Amino acid sequence: MSNEFLVAIVGLVGSLCGSVIGVVGSAKVLTYRVAQLEEKLKKQCENCAVMDGRVDRLESRADVIEEKIKVANHRIENLEKRG
Repeated sequence: MSNEFLVAIVGLVGSLCGSVIGVVGSAKVLTYRVAQLEEKLKKQCENCAVMDGRVDRLESRADVIEEKIKVANHRIENLEKRG
C-alpha cells in the first residue's frame, strides 16, 4: 500500500473517532441538562401543590368572612329600622 493511502485511512479513522467522541460528549451534557431541568420542574410542581392548598384555605376563609359581613350588615339594618 502506498503512503498516501495509509495517511488517508489514518485520517479517516481519526475523523471518525473524533466525531464519535464529540457526539458522546454532547449526549452526556444534554442528558445532564435535561436531568437538571427535570429536578427544577419537580420542585416547582411541589411548590404549586403547596400553594394550591393555601389558596383553597384562603378562599374558604374569605367565604366565612363574607358571610359574617352579610350577617353584620343585616343586624345593622335591623337596628336602624328599630331606631
